[in-house]
This record gives sequence, C-alpha cells and structure tokens, in this order.
Amino acid sequence: MFILSYVQISWTDAKPKLEKDPQGRAANPYLDQSDLEKLFREHTKLLHDRCANEYKALLAEVITTDAATKEYEDGKTVFTSWSTARHLLKDDTRYNKMPRKDREPLWRRHVEDLQRRRKSTVDQDMEKHGDGKTASLVDSRKHLSGYKRSHDRR
Repeated sequence: MFILSYVQISWTDAKPKLEKDPQGRAANPYLDQSDLEKLFREHTKLLHDRCANEYKALLAEVITTDAATKEYEDGKTVFTSWSTARHLLKDDTRYNKMPRKDREPLWRRHVEDLQRRRKSTVDQDMEKHGDGKTASLVDSRKHLSGYKRSHDRR
C-alpha cells in the first residue's frame, strides 16, 4: 500500500519521504533532480491509470443497462443517482483505490456512454424495422432516459 499512497501525492510532498527511504529511491547519483521528478510523475501517472482502468472494469461489471432497470428508494437507479451507484460499488477494492475526486466523474461518463450506445442501438433497430415503434423499444428507452444532470448530490 506504500506505493498506492503516492498516486495522490505531489513530488514536493513525496521527495522528503523518498529521501528517507531505505531503498534509496530518491538518491540515485546518476540522475539529477529533474530526472527524478520526471520519473516520479511518470510512475504516479501509471499507478493512477491502472487504478482508473480497474475502476472502469468495476463500473462495467456493476453499472449495466440491466442494473439500471432496478429502482431503489424514491425511484432512483444506478444511472440516475451517484449515491445509489456508490452504495453498490463501495465494498470493492477497485473503488477504494480510485482517488475520491475521480470516482463520480468516471461513473457519470460510464453512464453517459451506456446511454449513448443504447440509444444508438434503439435508433438503428427503429430504422431497421421501419417507423413503427415497438413497445419494447419504447420501454427500453424509458429506463435509460431517466438520467439527469441534476442527480442527487450525496
């Protein structure tokens, strides 16, 4: 867990800790300070990207169009309510590794992508089957259109 804590730390804050590190990670005589800082930034970016990819995989597993059909309190769904989605995600380590400030925006983007893909699929199906809208296509759109920018704020 030592390394994961560096995902959210600046070089200025990390440098004194690294200088005391028994492995000597900030004391390489072949690198100048700017090279050390550059390597640190690259490393923390890789860690963040890995966390983001794992979190996105979690979203793909939990926040699905099928999950959006289940309504919770006050008619909220995992598409319309961050707090509802968070409740389903929070026990997974991939959720906890993701920096707090990035969790909701990535969830929002995931939901918007699912809605866009579903709408595109429904539109293509409507074109393929002519102008006659089937009840299933209309119903499938209803549960996806409930997402609003004015979703609950925790």
